[in-house]
Amino acid sequence: MNEKKVVYVVVGGLAVLFYGIPRTTMDIDLIIKMDMGETKRFAQFLKQNDFFADEEDIKTAFGEKSHATVEDKTSMIRLDIKGIYGENDRITLKRRRKVSLANFVFYVASPEDTIANKLLFGSEQDTKDAEGIYARQFENLDMAYLEKRCVRLEVYDEFLTMKRRVERRMKEVA
Repeated sequence: MNEKKVVYVVVGGLAVLFYGIPRTTMDIDLIIKMDMGETKRFAQFLKQNDFFADEEDIKTAFGEKSHATVEDKTSMIRLDIKGIYGENDRITLKRRRKVSLANFVFYVASPEDTIANKLLFGSEQDTKDAEGIYARQFENLDMAYLEKRCVRLEVYDEFLTMKRRVERRMKEVA
């Protein structure tokens, strides 16, 4: 939680960057725990912090279980905000990690959840992101949890393929 009591977790490209994978991204993907009754206060908070935020857009996105895009007035950065729409989002939020980067404290999805979710989304970029995190965070990963998570998300075969590919490359470099 932050001073405004917004419960969130950073996912997506910024999480990938945090775990050491050089990558360009112009958006910050967030999962936010928020009731529909809190959207007005949240939109006001965003506006007070130089974002173009529309309460109705946020309500619609949460109602449709999609995401709302909120643009920063001072840069090209945008926030892609979604709610908690299922078990996967709940787990990702529950296992978030409090981190600090350049004196800025925030919550980021665990590397295991980021890998599993990237494999679930499955684009070519998502697969590269998962491979990069796996290689860079290899020594720090909770492998039992990661495997269990991939089984639950039905991406275990993709995980095994990725794991073999990355570990083969790691041996070649060593």
